[in-house]
Amino acid sequence: MVTKVREGKFFDTRTETRTRFKDLLERARRYEEKIGRRSLDGFYKHYFNILERFFGEKYLEEINPALVEEFQFARAGEVSKSTANRSLAALRKVFNLGIRWGLVKANPVKQVEFFKEPRGRIRFLEKPEQEALLGQCQGRLKDVVLVALRTGMRRGELLGLRKKDVDFQKGFIYLERTKSGQHRQIPIIPEVRAVLSRLAFGLTDEEPLFRNRLGKPYRDLRTPFQNAMARAGIRDFRFHDLRHTYASDLVMAGVDIFTVSKLLGHSSVQTTMIYAHLSPDHHQAEMERYQRYLHGTAGTKLAQSAV
Repeated sequence: MVTKVREGKFFDTRTETRTRFKDLLERARRYEEKIGRRSLDGFYKHYFNILERFFGEKYLEEINPALVEEFQFARAGEVSKSTANRSLAALRKVFNLGIRWGLVKANPVKQVEFFKEPRGRIRFLEKPEQEALLGQCQGRLKDVVLVALRTGMRRGELLGLRKKDVDFQKGFIYLERTKSGQHRQIPIIPEVRAVLSRLAFGLTDEEPLFRNRLGKPYRDLRTPFQNAMARAGIRDFRFHDLRHTYASDLVMAGVDIFTVSKLLGHSSVQTTMIYAHLSPDHHQAEMERYQRYLHGTAGTKLAQSAV
């Protein structure tokens, strides 16, 4: 079976129609757009374009594991191994759709070993840093950053948030289209409710809440966000790290990791563990609680029972 896969013989030879990869890719694009994948303009658009440049004109039966490996190492010569893995993940997604649609019988990426990646990068803001950043964000940017800090929503989810997605009476944000493809609901605290209520005033249900000073939906926050960070003296921080900050704040507040996982919309709690990174101050507080336990009533009883 492995030999047949590497030779590209996993395709249905009974069909006379030959399909080029670019045609499968275009169908995958339309599919992602149809199901409302919010990351289409980001992740998929970027990596689909890369895949088209390398595989576009090839027929599906020509794309075997050996060619996939060639692509993998070519990417690794241009970008990090982690980014090369993202390219492979996108290719695997396309072929999985091809299998679903009956165009191929097996996925050539399945026979390729992904690069090992270093432990995920974790960066979050302590409370003074949060205050400093918010203090340097002006106007509408401050609204976006505050809601990101207090809900853990991804940038695409934030910028696509519509008035109809917020239930002000019950105090929830309802996300129908997420990166994982699953529905998610996020409880909102009063300061978030106040911001969203103000932004929603006068809008129709379908209109996005976050708009620039010209009243147009935000397309890119990079420059104003970086300028605000520079003014606040914050380095080595990305917009996505606001999500890390939300998760870390939840954990340090005592919220259990399973609830944090659900709030973030992770399909596995193992993914959430990278967001449970705690500050040294929090570790110290836990040790002080442990010390009080040892020298309190329960600690005394424990010591006496050991004698």
